[in-house]
Amino acid sequence: MVDPGNMSCYEYYKACTDEYGEYYCQQHLSKKYLNTRIISDMDALAAYMRIELGLKPGDVYSVFMPTTVQSIVAFYALNKIGVIINFIHPLLPPDVVKETVTQLHSKGIMVLDLLSRKYTDMINELQIPCLVCHSSDYANLAAEIGIGAGEKIIKRVFPKLNNREEYMKAIKRFRKANVKVHCDCDQTAVYLNGGGTTGKSKTIKLTSRAINEIVFRMSKLDRIHRPGEEAEVIVLPLFHCFGLSVAMHMAMCNGARLIPMMNFDAKMFNRLLRHNCVVGILGIPIMFKKLMADKRFDNKALKNLRMSFCGGDDAPQQWLDEFNSYLEKWGAVGRLRQGYGLTEVGSVCCTCSNDTYKPNSIGVPIEGVLMDVWDDDCKPLPVGEIGELVIAGPTIMSGYYTDDGHDGEGLYTDENGVKWVRSGDLGYRDEDGFYYFSGRKKRVIIISGYNVYPSDIEKHLTRFGFIKEACCVKGWSAQGKPIIRLFVVYSDKTGDRKEYEEMIISQIKENFSRFSVPREIIELEKLPETPLMKIDFMKLTQDKPDDPVYVQEEIKQSILPVSI
Repeated sequence: MVDPGNMSCYEYYKACTDEYGEYYCQQHLSKKYLNTRIISDMDALAAYMRIELGLKPGDVYSVFMPTTVQSIVAFYALNKIGVIINFIHPLLPPDVVKETVTQLHSKGIMVLDLLSRKYTDMINELQIPCLVCHSSDYANLAAEIGIGAGEKIIKRVFPKLNNREEYMKAIKRFRKANVKVHCDCDQTAVYLNGGGTTGKSKTIKLTSRAINEIVFRMSKLDRIHRPGEEAEVIVLPLFHCFGLSVAMHMAMCNGARLIPMMNFDAKMFNRLLRHNCVVGILGIPIMFKKLMADKRFDNKALKNLRMSFCGGDDAPQQWLDEFNSYLEKWGAVGRLRQGYGLTEVGSVCCTCSNDTYKPNSIGVPIEGVLMDVWDDDCKPLPVGEIGELVIAGPTIMSGYYTDDGHDGEGLYTDENGVKWVRSGDLGYRDEDGFYYFSGRKKRVIIISGYNVYPSDIEKHLTRFGFIKEACCVKGWSAQGKPIIRLFVVYSDKTGDRKEYEEMIISQIKENFSRFSVPREIIELEKLPETPLMKIDFMKLTQDKPDDPVYVQEEIKQSILPVSI
């Protein structure tokens, strides 16, 4: 693997793939595209941005798109000329999008026509150039005719976007133009919106160096063996750091044929697995659960999987084992591996590999990354003690966005001058250097002065076959006392609920302190999810006695007579 040195992400992608010659690097529906064509599109789009829009290094441009070929091309095109890319969730409310674009002083915005209707007024109010992408831009001829007909209707129905340009027209107009590469790998390359290590949403600054270092170090675990033939399906959004750094940039630099999906659909995903040599899947737990639930999942195409990673949320060992049993059945050399990371550290900082693995563990730090477990006074804790996970190394952010452009916001500098990210997550390390995740620091529930760790309880309950999902949160009793409330989704809809509740209580009493026993068990048809398909525990949490308890259709609640 090429050492990234001082390269931009654009330069690193080209340097890594130069030796492969021509190969298929992108696929939209059934249409495949050679790397030479995609690089030509990157260069043309960079020329449009630089020459027509006048964008300069350090300017900001917003990519308000799902995961598509166009958004991937835009990342490298903007990175080539030193423009900071502000990735925005494509389903955020218009007022939130406007606030983000305005705060970061974005000089333009890129949108997909199918998703732009309710944002038209907002985009016009911004009075900035708008680049419109069409679903037919990279479709084959047959699909293009069908999609194109729909786009004509869209253009007639939708209000007019002012100051607009169409993506493919811009590329064709600047196909023969070229601009110089701006290479400052320590300049901010992307703005990503994250939860912040304290729980408050913040804009995170990542450099090309940080993103490239993730690729360089993660690629040592495994790589594409046959460029253009071996594929990876990317469904994680680019506004998600795991999606940008590992699912997209690492796959591109390794020579994979990347198949973007705008939104996750288990049926479509499993079809892509069957019809392409897919060697890697990167996703979050709920995505893998839905794949297994689809009847088409269990098939011989699974033998190709060898680079599958699960991140973004904690994954119970029980269903990791279930997923891997399918891979073993079909003779796959790889296993679905759990790791850990956050946007502030460029995504992955710790992971299991096919060769380095322990049950229930999030693995060991990747090469060159430092991890430790600290107490509240930033002092290292001994092996086995739970504390805050902290990370240092070349992949970490340069800081949170500030109006004055100051770097280092949100980083802790120790007495040796080493900058650390305090994750806000709890965990511990064993004597072999493997790390274990114990939950978000803000999720710790304090009952009578005792710390209750919801993630430990949830993982323990997955051993019951009748429980599909569980979420443990803080609640309040009718008497105004703090309690543990457990929300569950039962996989067996016909079983005896009273018997289930007794088994749950007995199991928790046997394995945890008495303060961890739930006073209420509430059955839901489905747990609420965040836009990234994680369980939205904040919706279920009752912070104050007068906060409403989460309700849903077909809800069943039991107040358990537990003696605390």
